[in-house]
Amino acid sequence: MFSGVRQAILPLAVRRSRHRDDLERASLLIESLALHWQDRRPLALLIVSPARDLELLRSSLPRAAKLSIEVRAEGDFFAPFSAFYLMPGWFRQQVIKLHVPARLGFAGYLTLDSDVVCVGDFDAGTFVRDGRAVSRWEPKSGQDWWRNIAGLVGVPYAGQSHGLSVTPNVLHGDLAAQALAHVTRDASGTGDATSKLWLWFMRGIPAVAWTEYSLYTTVAELNGNLLAYHQDWDTCYGGDVHLFSERSCVWKADDFTRLARLPRGSDPGGKFIVVQSHAHIPVERVRTYIQQFAG
Repeated sequence: MFSGVRQAILPLAVRRSRHRDDLERASLLIESLALHWQDRRPLALLIVSPARDLELLRSSLPRAAKLSIEVRAEGDFFAPFSAFYLMPGWFRQQVIKLHVPARLGFAGYLTLDSDVVCVGDFDAGTFVRDGRAVSRWEPKSGQDWWRNIAGLVGVPYAGQSHGLSVTPNVLHGDLAAQALAHVTRDASGTGDATSKLWLWFMRGIPAVAWTEYSLYTTVAELNGNLLAYHQDWDTCYGGDVHLFSERSCVWKADDFTRLARLPRGSDPGGKFIVVQSHAHIPVERVRTYIQQFAG
């Protein structure tokens, strides 16, 4: 099912109050991908943003020979009066990570956010074993959205099992289309799922009714084809290649201080680290930290 992972998607909206910080973080992500992508063919990075940000992103983000970067507007994929535009930014990013790859017929693809930074070399085959993806998983018991999505999709909640985890992760366009098709009850996958997802979002407030990964996982489990595309969770947990490690995630300033104090070259536990923007770590500090993994 997976012949390789040569595409990546990055939803990116520039906040007016912090546009420089948003641009610097996205730029650092691009620089780090270009540094560590080792395949002979460029990594195709698709950035999807609000129309208001197109000119700024196209003129400000760095370019790299190892990356084929395209910046496209949300409006290229969602109708002007779509319920997509009623959702908060986090949920819009989630919808983009499923809808756009399904619409464009992506095969295996990498999901990214601007809080992600690459720290390890990889190529199109790094996250593929025997035609299935080496993805990131999490216990379903850890987040309420797994119980919520089970009810919305119409399956029993299996709290003892595991599902695909948060960004960055590796998905497949076939299963993204399948998830959206289930939402619309349209087997062709061509319907607009955003109206129903918006209703699910409204029903879930103040909790999180669904995430892109919980929807993707649960529908594939229902259809019995999740493990035709993805290596099982126990294989991924015990494998020698990981997307990222919890110990390298920065949620607050103290987390980054701990990382920075480790001996130079200490294994971050995966090919990426996650430095949440709300930790308020200056981008230059992050750039200095990741320079130890270059080369």
